[in-house]
Amino acid sequence: MYPSFSDKSFLPGAIYLRLSKDDEGAKESLSIANQRKMLLRYAAEHGLTVIREYVDDGYSGTSFDRPGFKRMIEDIEKKEIGLVLTKDLSRLGRDYIKTGQYTELFFPSRGVRFIAVGDGYDSAFSSTDLIPFRNVVNEMYARDISRKIRASLQVRMEEGSYIGNFAPYGYRKCGKERHQLTPDPETAPIVLRLFLDASRGVLPSALAAELNNEKIPCPSIYRCLKHPGLNPDRFSRSGQWTANTIIKILHNPVYLGHMVQGKTKKLSFKSSASLTVPEHERIRVPDTHPPIVTEQLFLQCKEQLKSRTCRKQEADGDGHQ
Repeated sequence: MYPSFSDKSFLPGAIYLRLSKDDEGAKESLSIANQRKMLLRYAAEHGLTVIREYVDDGYSGTSFDRPGFKRMIEDIEKKEIGLVLTKDLSRLGRDYIKTGQYTELFFPSRGVRFIAVGDGYDSAFSSTDLIPFRNVVNEMYARDISRKIRASLQVRMEEGSYIGNFAPYGYRKCGKERHQLTPDPETAPIVLRLFLDASRGVLPSALAAELNNEKIPCPSIYRCLKHPGLNPDRFSRSGQWTANTIIKILHNPVYLGHMVQGKTKKLSFKSSASLTVPEHERIRVPDTHPPIVTEQLFLQCKEQLKSRTCRKQEADGDGHQ
């Protein structure tokens, strides 16, 4: 059984604050600090008790897989929170179906009072009739923002601007808006070495073993060393160079100075799942940045890898006869 409070002003309350990258245009009015200030002032003026704060900074409202939100739900399940305040319904979420499940089913079934200050909604006094319509409007806004972002990224990619969060191994981002690539003096020589050795027939597995023996950080670890806030486990299982990593580098046309982007696309603006885009549909722009290897060296490596694959397939075929 979940608690039923007769005196709604003394519910153990929490404020939920969220700001996503999609809210950049209204960042000042929606900032975490301003949301906090508004909600605490509202609580004080209405005699509400706030004992906890949950924050998701940089998380989209179309997904409910947010650490702060999940902690809040866990605390509600533990009957530690009986009141939730947000700036408005869109801070709770922008997926109208899932948001509705929380406002119309989850919160009421757990005896939780929900207040969306900016929308003038308080579940203790307000009718829920208009809530679904507000949630639909919030989702339409998220859909429109997502469409505009995709269109903007498409233009940037077609112009040859690099839109990735992190530069490919061997390069670093440069330029006023950090959308250009320039060789990284620390790692570009390693990339060149890989191509030179591979062109002479050295196996990717042998190259990986050499780099590991020399204690040279693999791309994922190097990235984390340059960005201390990153978790290495998110990018690498082993933290080591592997043959697979080497092969990906040797096949990547970025080292010729060409940009190939749009390799994946999201299934939906609501989902983080993505699909691999066929090669012929990817956006290719030649000569966008300084190359690390020559066309001749790149093709030599490609031929070495191809011939080795063919020999392996022939050997496997002979072994099964």
